[in-house]
Amino acid sequence: MLQSTFKKEWLDTKRQGQALWLSGIAVLLLLLACVTGFKSHQSYQQAVNEVSQSEQLRWLNQGEKGPHSAAHYGIYVVKPTTPLAALDDGLQAYQGNVLRLEAHIRNDSLFRSAQDNVPLSRFGSLSPAFVLQVLLPLLIILIGYPLLAREREQGTLKQLLAAGASPAKLFFAKCAVLFTLSCLFLLPVALFLLYSQTASEAPYTLRSALFLLSYLIYLLLWALITTTLSSLFPTARRALITLLTIWAFATLLLPKLAMNLATTLHPQGSGQAFQAKLESEVYTDARLDAIEKFKQQTLAQYGVSQVADLPFDYAGAQLQFGEQYADKIFDRLFKARLEQLEAQSQSYQLAGLLTPFIAVQTLSMATAATDFSHQQSFENAAEQHRRLMQEVLNFNQRDHGHKAQGHYTAGKELWQQIPEFSYQYPRFTHYLPHYAISLISLAFWLIVLVLLSLFAIKKLRLEEQR
Repeated sequence: MLQSTFKKEWLDTKRQGQALWLSGIAVLLLLLACVTGFKSHQSYQQAVNEVSQSEQLRWLNQGEKGPHSAAHYGIYVVKPTTPLAALDDGLQAYQGNVLRLEAHIRNDSLFRSAQDNVPLSRFGSLSPAFVLQVLLPLLIILIGYPLLAREREQGTLKQLLAAGASPAKLFFAKCAVLFTLSCLFLLPVALFLLYSQTASEAPYTLRSALFLLSYLIYLLLWALITTTLSSLFPTARRALITLLTIWAFATLLLPKLAMNLATTLHPQGSGQAFQAKLESEVYTDARLDAIEKFKQQTLAQYGVSQVADLPFDYAGAQLQFGEQYADKIFDRLFKARLEQLEAQSQSYQLAGLLTPFIAVQTLSMATAATDFSHQQSFENAAEQHRRLMQEVLNFNQRDHGHKAQGHYTAGKELWQQIPEFSYQYPRFTHYLPHYAISLISLAFWLIVLVLLSLFAIKKLRLEEQR
């Protein structure tokens, strides 16, 4: 019976001109978003490769100079991306994608593309994630709101129940049709993910699977709530108004309120203020005292009275000590800022218990590696590379500077000792604990809506008995 009911509902849905028009518009928007996202991803990845190669050549061909001058000369590294970023660009436009690695300072990422756009251009952006998270639930509502409510209005619902149709099978057949129809819009996404797995040098199988699974659950939630409210309200009009109100709150209002609340509870200063704080805490009298203490300890260790008598170049040793001194301060201040930002993220994720939109949005960005945690992972790796650069250059100055007649200089042989920066994101299992709240939120909403569906079926049984 369930199969015949499903077939009947599927045919009825196909006959509705409204469903076909809405579906056509949604498919067109999604395909347009996928094509745009794919081209943007290709362009960005090509730029990453070109800039990385250009920077490496610039570094190797900088000519002969002192190692410390080379440390200030520095190098730029570019954040890589994953194929899933074509589907959800997340926070990429707001976090920056280029880091300058140089001596004495830990920089923030540069070149946030959102800063180069006029404010109105942000409203014109269309990504597959936006279509799936915001527009597709609206489509589900517009197609599914009359599924049971209109049959009640027309009197056919009682006839079906009186004829022996099972309320549970009728409900789930209606919901299955709505969910199946919504899943059809995931086909372009699934095909893109399959293509990216075969074309990418480093396949992201787990990320792709979780990305697709998250949206399947999200669409199922909207199919459940739409069918449930359609069965509970006496008229299709009231069901539509209620569903549109829920959609507006869940996808537009609550996420904005949750973000504002998170930033209010855990305020964060500007990037300029943070950089100023870095400099003010590093270049202090305490730093000069620490360098002087290091000098006296070094002289005592080698039993000499002046640095000229040391068996190495003291300037290189002092420079490395200064780097390590500053690194401890960098670690403390960046850790404090990271804790604030993590608190904001966790606070926002908690709001996923109020709306599944936040849960799927967070998981979507996470699997696409376009969220804050992946940005932080890249910046930490770049910082470790910066410290490696300074160590190699300073130790070279220390070990060879005292042997030179006059000013010591190095060349390409030294620059080649520093490996080229190459970054790959860790496996997604590394990030799973961070997104436990979002995973729990999706499961919570699934349980709540299944229970609500059972309540709606019980009401249908009572209606059958009247």
